[in-house]
Amino acid sequence: MKIPAKMRTFCRNCNKHTPHNVKIEKAKQRGGGMNQGSRRAERWTSRIGNHGRYSRRPIASRNMTTKTTKKVDLRLTCGECGKKWSRSRPRSKRVELIRR
Repeated sequence: MKIPAKMRTFCRNCNKHTPHNVKIEKAKQRGGGMNQGSRRAERWTSRIGNHGRYSRRPIASRNMTTKTTKKVDLRLTCGECGKKWSRSRPRSKRVELIRR
């Protein structure tokens, strides 16, 4: 996916369309911390026993595949007011900034 290094988009701070500088951020792990899934897992593993670990088929035969692409997080900086905000892009294998 080719993304322009400068794009004209709406700035919430200026309340108008202004040119923005674009920078690609490294995608961070989403939903980290003590969310509902981790609390449930902690409660489940606090009990005695093997928790059904050995009564299931191995992971390889359960068709659990890893994702081949990553979501792209863009860091946009307004050219007029300097306000920074982020925008998430759809999944793609390769992302490059185009300088015009």
